Amino acid sequence: MNIKEINAIIFDMDGVLVDSEPIHEKAEMEVCHEFGMEVPKSEWDGFRGKKLEDIFSYVSKKYGSGNEPIEKMIERKIQLYLAYALQDMELIPGVCEFLDRLKKSQKYRYALTTSGRRIQQHKILEKYKLENFFEIMVAADDVKNGKPNPEPYLVIIAKLNEIPARCLVIEDSDNGIISAKAAGCQACGITTTFSEDRLRSVGSDMIVSDFAELSRIFF
Repeated sequence: MNIKEINAIIFDMDGVLVDSEPIHEKAEMEVCHEFGMEVPKSEWDGFRGKKLEDIFSYVSKKYGSGNEPIEKMIERKIQLYLAYALQDMELIPGVCEFLDRLKKSQKYRYALTTSGRRIQQHKILEKYKLENFFEIMVAADDVKNGKPNPEPYLVIIAKLNEIPARCLVIEDSDNGIISAKAAGCQACGITTTFSEDRLRSVGSDMIVSDFAELSRIFF
């Protein structure tokens, strides 16, 4: 992959900017338990990067009655997640330094594509004073089909008015990489959640272990 061909960098949020995946899992498991469903921990790797509607619809059909109130489950999950996240969550190491260099370089446009609801992500961005950094953002509220469907990245590409192949997506999950590649983007897997082999197996064009490595590549 030729970095010189990249015009825009598109970030996923959970597991890329913030170390939130364990908190998401904890909150989702608690919600399932509250609504009478016992879902094995082994299911959660497959949920990474997916919309809450898709996660809870799946567990309702497989482990519940199929008639659980999905929107109420989502509301409860967001409530629990924010309670935990705003207290305990941390940024992925090196994020602030990378974003600062990205902004100062003025070489690339940048945007955020997240599977979380906008109200949830706004609170997290606000916590880390990043709410004004990402002027272009797509959240779960903005799309009908979540990752691994390409729609989230197709929408953000349209907002950027860019050519897909000139957009580099940074993702931590296989669902995110599949979504980005299906939209025609270049994809960089970061090994904060899954292994290099797993991210490469779904089509990552490059793999990095952290933002220090990514910074050396871009700057």
